[in-house]
Amino acid sequence: MIRLVITLPVIVALIIFAACNQAPVELSWLQWKWTSSPGVLALLVAALFYATGSASAWIVVLRQMRRARRAEQELRTLRARMPADDTVAPRAPGLTSAPAGSPMLKAYAAEVATPPAPSPSAGVPETPPATPEAPQPPERPVS
Repeated sequence: MIRLVITLPVIVALIIFAACNQAPVELSWLQWKWTSSPGVLALLVAALFYATGSASAWIVVLRQMRRARRAEQELRTLRARMPADDTVAPRAPGLTSAPAGSPMLKAYAAEVATPPAPSPSAGVPETPPATPEAPQPPERPVS
């Protein structure tokens, strides 16, 4: 859309210029001389620059398309190398963001795997420590 907003006024100005300058004029560039109207020359130069710009844009687009094709091919080969079953080794619930080979995950797995040491009073059930109750505010008389 932005290209149209830029291109349209330029094309209209060139057409108006070509329509206003129809008288043949002798033009020269280095050793070459010819007779042409300046409007036609302006239109020919604009068409040449437009074709050059389009060709350079297509070169960039084709290069990007080639890169995208290569990336898709690499993705296909990587997916083909993946194992058929996508099962992931189970992880501890609290350490889902740790990498699989991290020392923290290994230490946690070793801690979970070892059973807790038996307490000296194996047969006696432990009683939870007594928690002091919070004092209750005195009741206010209702008036």
